[in-house]
Amino acid sequence: MGKSDSLKYAVNRATLSGPKTKQYRIRQNGRFFVKTLRRVGFGVQKWSKLTNKHFQRVADVMRSDGVGDGRIAEVFSAARHLCDAYGNDRISGNNDTFGVKRGSIANQASRTVSPEVVEESLTSMRNDASFRHAGRAAVQIELMYELGLRREESAKLDLPSDWDRENHSLLVQYGTKGGRPRTLYDLSPRQEAALGRAAEYVSPSNRKGIHNLMPEGMGDNWLHRLDYAARKHGLAGKNAGGTLHGLRHERFHQMYVNHAGFEPPNQHESVQVFQEAAQATVGDEWPRLDNEARDAIEEAAGHSPGRRDISNAYLGSSY
Repeated sequence: MGKSDSLKYAVNRATLSGPKTKQYRIRQNGRFFVKTLRRVGFGVQKWSKLTNKHFQRVADVMRSDGVGDGRIAEVFSAARHLCDAYGNDRISGNNDTFGVKRGSIANQASRTVSPEVVEESLTSMRNDASFRHAGRAAVQIELMYELGLRREESAKLDLPSDWDRENHSLLVQYGTKGGRPRTLYDLSPRQEAALGRAAEYVSPSNRKGIHNLMPEGMGDNWLHRLDYAARKHGLAGKNAGGTLHGLRHERFHQMYVNHAGFEPPNQHESVQVFQEAAQATVGDEWPRLDNEARDAIEEAAGHSPGRRDISNAYLGSSY
């Protein structure tokens, strides 16, 4: 329908709250919702006129395209924000209404990067004389591995201000998903050693009074250079068997094992095998340990404890 599509035009005009990054995602997913709705022939032109019927048809189409429930829920969340912005409160707030199950985004296949591969790649990177920023890339990738940081978070840490050496904590507030800051507590000596190596690369950022780990004046273009270093040294790309995000998966894998005392579900061939192994290791205490480990991981990942859809994505589902 192009420029004459009032529903799509209203996405850009809607008054939204929250960080700009969140607003951007809402508008982006809102346009996807409209595009999908048009595929099935619905011509509704106002967000105030949408009903549960429209949401159901979008869910049906996305599922027929092989899209998982996690992605459908993400699109629905954006569409509800837009409906609310135009005074439409008739849409069900429960995705179960549309057959969309929370937690089904879980990837039962482990995406972790083995410690041996990480160490080999970091050693290679540190010795790379052909890329002048190789050392800087290495310390940031090490932080992703040791602290479970996202790529952008590791690059934008303000270590002079946000690393509390005395209390062994780190505030992560720049480059976070959804603009949500979080604090990592009880840092281990190994984690603080990695932070100490990274501190040697602190540079003034393009925001007054803030320092980070990106080369001065390069800005977000540095993130592409970080990807380049990862591909060059075997941590990302089709031949690497993983991605930089796999470092985060491995960190949370290790957090789970350290707390629970047994391997998470995605290290087993089925949920039943996992439960039997957990029971054999710690007995009837395994559900409590599983829950405690998940709460800690969800919080470390920048979410609220109890978000099992998040820990399922890293660990697999326990039930």
